[in-house]
Amino acid sequence: MTKTAGEVLAALFDKQFVEKAHGYSKLFESWTDITAKNGIAAVAAHSRIKKLERGILLVEMDHPGWKQILQTKQSKLLNDFRYRFPTMNITGLSLMLKP
Repeated sequence: MTKTAGEVLAALFDKQFVEKAHGYSKLFESWTDITAKNGIAAVAAHSRIKKLERGILLVEMDHPGWKQILQTKQSKLLNDFRYRFPTMNITGLSLMLKP
């Protein structure tokens, strides 16, 4: 069966979109694993990755104490994210309290 150029392009772009979405899903799912790897597994129950915007990973937590703990590991967490997701060009972490 011969496909038109439009069908080939649609399939290609759909595949790229699905791959990108899968990458973002993996990024958000990795929070528990990366915090555990850095010895702060309990933080994962009180925080979450909210979004990735312009290379900055925004992490939201429910109490200032968890923010302090995250700040002590911030550079290690950033390095782990950069290593695990090199194509996402993560340049920093921003820690904020949940409103």
